[in-house]
Amino acid sequence: MSPSPRANPRGLLLFIILAASFFPSTTAWAQSDVFINLAGRPGEARTLALGLPPFIAENPERSQDALLARQLRDVVRNDLLFSRYFTIQEDGPLFDGANLKDIMLQWKARLAGWLLTAKVGSGGKITLSVQLHDLNSGEAVFERYYRQEAAFQRSLAHKVADDLVMALTGKNGIAHTFLAFANDKTGYKEIYLMDYDGANFKALTSHGSISILPRFSPDRKSLVYTSYKDGNPDLFMLDLNAGRRRAISVEQGLNMAGGFSPDGTQLLMTLSRQKSPNLYVKNLGDGSLTRLTQHFGADSSPTFSPDGQQAAFVSDRSGNPQIYLLDITTQRVKRLTSLNWCDSPAWSPTGEWIAFAGRIHNKDKMDIFLVDITGNQIRQLTRGEGSNENPAWSPDGRFLAFTSTRNKRSELFVMDADGSAPHRLTEIPGDTFTPAWSN
Repeated sequence: MSPSPRANPRGLLLFIILAASFFPSTTAWAQSDVFINLAGRPGEARTLALGLPPFIAENPERSQDALLARQLRDVVRNDLLFSRYFTIQEDGPLFDGANLKDIMLQWKARLAGWLLTAKVGSGGKITLSVQLHDLNSGEAVFERYYRQEAAFQRSLAHKVADDLVMALTGKNGIAHTFLAFANDKTGYKEIYLMDYDGANFKALTSHGSISILPRFSPDRKSLVYTSYKDGNPDLFMLDLNAGRRRAISVEQGLNMAGGFSPDGTQLLMTLSRQKSPNLYVKNLGDGSLTRLTQHFGADSSPTFSPDGQQAAFVSDRSGNPQIYLLDITTQRVKRLTSLNWCDSPAWSPTGEWIAFAGRIHNKDKMDIFLVDITGNQIRQLTRGEGSNENPAWSPDGRFLAFTSTRNKRSELFVMDADGSAPHRLTEIPGDTFTPAWSN
């Protein structure tokens, strides 16, 4: 008999484990890259004071162009604010396409150091020309022209924001990224996908069963997930562009993905094979399996280190579940935590920290913690506001998505990597579980 689709995912996963003892391309032409140094004193956060007047329409008489200009600006503005690299100044003179020199001094007087202007056109495709000016020198440090299919308006705005972040920091932005997760709004747990900011919510599965634990491939072209659709917790891979699904592990018992190797050629897995769950790595080219642990209890929830040489995982080998490190080559294991309970580790993209859900005392609710790779530092990021679980890192390592019941049901939240600024990402009916964040 299959577990109830309404079962709590953490309870479900632990029960199973213990019982088993599209993206379109945007054309852009750019000048040489200019990187604006924001490095201050260690620990000092610095932001770019950016003047952001309304985007203008190439043809103001066309209501469609004027609406498009407003919509693109709104998305770019929100992306830049989310990035934490910018302080947005909006109370200033308008840009009309010809008065740039006249308004630059006025924006500078409003304590803006930089000015972003843009002109938007529509026809067969959206066109967008963007300039970022240094208000101290009066020079343009960033100029690009974009041309995009109208159906991908939001992805165009995300592209602009990420290009600005790259020009500013030399680092990849995250506005183009996605979140996948399980949700039970239909009465069954299905896999869903949406933009990192909560827009473009759509279902990826409709199995009418339990589908959980999505994991993105490094190239974002596919994801894997576990589903009970055929009565067994089998592992499937979904091509996100073509919509094709194929089974990649259907052994009797538990088949769950931990994550892809950095090059996308291997997949960390938990397999039970009707025995105790242990860790395996699957070569996605030839299908071969290598067993990594040989434990009589339960080893599960593996996550690759950024270099692919180690894995963090959960094991009950010392009693209650704790976080361990595994050297992939030598298969040596090291314990990192000594809490009452630990679950769902996620290795940061920068390599220093492993996020996990845990509790210090038996009666505590689950919270999000960080542990460093030596096990000497543990930081608690959430504190008893509901049950907080399933951490997932943004690809730049600056944010964490997680689920929280602080509003009486399991919802998707995002916070800074130091635990500050937690906020619900978007309103989604039902309960949400096991998020993953794409590259």
